[in-house]
Amino acid sequence: MTVAIAPPAGVAIRLDAFCHDCKQRHRIDTDPRGFGQACWDWQHKHADHNFEFLSPKRTLPRGIDDRPFEKAGALPWWLDYKHNADLKIAYAASAAMTITLASLASSATFVAGQEATAIVNTTNKYIDYRVTAKITTGTTPTVDKEIRVYGVGDLDGAAAWPDVFDGTDSAETVTNTYILDQLPLLGATAVSATSNVAYFLTRMLTIAEAFGFVPGNWSIFVTHATVAALNATGGNHLVTQQGIYFTSV
Repeated sequence: MTVAIAPPAGVAIRLDAFCHDCKQRHRIDTDPRGFGQACWDWQHKHADHNFEFLSPKRTLPRGIDDRPFEKAGALPWWLDYKHNADLKIAYAASAAMTITLASLASSATFVAGQEATAIVNTTNKYIDYRVTAKITTGTTPTVDKEIRVYGVGDLDGAAAWPDVFDGTDSAETVTNTYILDQLPLLGATAVSATSNVAYFLTRMLTIAEAFGFVPGNWSIFVTHATVAALNATGGNHLVTQQGIYFTSV
């Protein structure tokens, strides 16, 4: 049995990793438990390179005569390396999408449903979006029938949309099932025959997974074939979107 022992409070390891081949540096700020992994991460990024770990205190002392460096046209090597930052995923605040799902009628072929107000990504330029939904059935739905959420992307990065879609919160009826089949299915759930049950779609495709990238403007299309209209209370339905982006640390 292995017993994990936490390091004493206040114990920290702070070093600057330098790669002399890439001429890059990166700050390692961790505790004793994470130091080994931090070293392996650096080695993986600079395999077979000449690198070393130095104290971050290795800077020019105050009052040093820097005229020799100025004359030579070069800083001490440990100050002349570019910082090698890590790119990590970050998440924007989750926000509700504007879509009216209360009393949405059933559609046996899923062509009739509700479109959401479009999300415009031309300003935020997020690399992906996570979409989740809570959708509540109405009175006496038919067992094993589906609720579906489709993705809808613009055609030109601007205001052109496919078929009947327009990027606004509105009821839409797709021209036919052949066109519907061109929309990526983000997620779906079968339902029971019990009335007024909230179904949570949290494992849907992200927008980038669905389209291969994030369109400049995108929306969703919600439809169902449960026979009974969805729950009539607007607060019993919720669709959210959350932007995902890279941050440099």
